[in-house]
Amino acid sequence: MSSLLKRLLNIMEKKVGLYNKFILLLQEEWNCIAEYSIEALEAIIHKKDDLVSQLQALEIERTRIMKKVANGLKISHGGLTLKNLLKIQKNPINPRLAQSRKNLLIQIQAVNNLNGSVRDLMDQSSLSFRKSLVHLHSVGATASSPYHSNGQIEKAKIYSRMVSVDV
Repeated sequence: MSSLLKRLLNIMEKKVGLYNKFILLLQEEWNCIAEYSIEALEAIIHKKDDLVSQLQALEIERTRIMKKVANGLKISHGGLTLKNLLKIQKNPINPRLAQSRKNLLIQIQAVNNLNGSVRDLMDQSSLSFRKSLVHLHSVGATASSPYHSNGQIEKAKIYSRMVSVDV
């Protein structure tokens, strides 16, 4: 049982490290969006995808170990959480497992907050961009319109030219 708990602790500590990197990437992502830096944003998205894959692999391994621990304790693995395990199984590793659990919960909250912040910034940037396009379109339409706000009509400023294709 002790070796399983050590492996579990190792996985939890790896997850803490990966979540730290993920949080840094989310902060970089926010900066890229704020600066309209598409190239840098694409690179960050690829890094985030890699980290998510690594986190998923660690979660699969953590789940597998938790099932083995549950079988060793002869309890249902569906109801076994890390919090319950710390109460049931007394081990010298427990304080470190509890700290890893606490760190992960804090990091998950930070990720959720940063994701919300990035989403809000993207919404604001998108709205700002659409407003800019509408403004440019309306300015362009006004500039090429033969009608003025005072009701006057002006001849179109479109010039035509003929090109000879005879050689």
